[in-house]
Amino acid sequence: MNYRGEPLDLIPTLDLAQTYPLLECTLSLMHPIDVKRLTEAVKTTQTVVPQILSRYNLRRNRFEEQPASLDRVITEYSASHDPGRGQLDVLQGPQLKIQVIHYADYDQLRLIMSRLLTDGEGFKHYLYLLAAAYDGQNLADFVNERSVRRILNYLRHPHRPIPQTTDAPVADGFPQLQGNVHHHKGEALIPRVESRRLRQRARQQGVTMNAVLLSAYALALFSLTGERRLVIPYQVDLRLQGPVAATNVVQVANLTSEMAVPITVQEGDTLQDVVARTQATISQLRDSLAYLAPLVEINRMSRALPPELVRRLAGKHREQAMVSFANFGHVDHTRLKFGDTRVTQIYFAGTYRAMPNFQLTVSAYHEAWTLAFRMLGSEPDYQLGIKILKNVVAQLNQWDHGK
Repeated sequence: MNYRGEPLDLIPTLDLAQTYPLLECTLSLMHPIDVKRLTEAVKTTQTVVPQILSRYNLRRNRFEEQPASLDRVITEYSASHDPGRGQLDVLQGPQLKIQVIHYADYDQLRLIMSRLLTDGEGFKHYLYLLAAAYDGQNLADFVNERSVRRILNYLRHPHRPIPQTTDAPVADGFPQLQGNVHHHKGEALIPRVESRRLRQRARQQGVTMNAVLLSAYALALFSLTGERRLVIPYQVDLRLQGPVAATNVVQVANLTSEMAVPITVQEGDTLQDVVARTQATISQLRDSLAYLAPLVEINRMSRALPPELVRRLAGKHREQAMVSFANFGHVDHTRLKFGDTRVTQIYFAGTYRAMPNFQLTVSAYHEAWTLAFRMLGSEPDYQLGIKILKNVVAQLNQWDHGK
């Protein structure tokens, strides 16, 4: 059986030369997991999200069912043989891979999800669905809503003009570094005590945490690359902009848009200075619905043109920023229980990007934040990535203490 792709599923395919469309989630469990029960849970979620066991047809923008693909979803490893990363060919399928890494008295799960099927928020929706299936919850009444049409109709007021896309200058970003290319990953944890203080300070200043994180990221990039003018894509979850979904509706789908946020760092700027300007820019872009124009355009083209032509036309006019940012938001621990086995830690990351392309991701669990990156590059590239993480954390700590 074939499942038609949505217009927004095309967006992650516009830059396959630099970014392979995957999302990664790593979670640690207090006790070992029942792998047989987990396999049955994946099978149960297929009744709601049948595309997870499909391959993706790039030319036709559709998911095509394959026989016996459930056997290829879950792989087990001992801790000493942990491959350290997941591999997933979304064109051959399936769209989900789960690695179970067995330690002495607990397990770690690494889930790799196709970005062609869902964005970061949708990935969380699938995790909640998987946990519910593992607990034996009946999923018969659940429905997966993938279409953006209802949200677009809600947003497009009849008397409000559709905003036009702009050609903002994009910074060159990192210099090309030479050396042997390897897969690298980095993480930095901000404990819950510090994150609470940061959120409290943000509320006092009347700014969002996204503005704070983006500004700290920009300052870190400036201090390490000397780049003063940056344009960093800022993700907008359309689920929060549209009508409220029913309680039995999940949205394992691509329902995220982007706004290109220009950030300028001036000599002597503190994080407080940059945050104020960044918040003003984000508010202005949101008020003008800057995130809506590309969605309307790709939706319009998809009604009249084949996917290959839509991809070519959309890719030609899409701004390709070398640096990017993704906030996966808060993971609800009350919806993420695998039987009696509690999740002690969880964080998300984007795909492995070939340097000089770099993405910083943020996710929160039990009020603690994890900053992360995935990289395909040399050892100097990796060291630069680690410096970025440490610099962002240092910027946040200074701001937290009023500097």
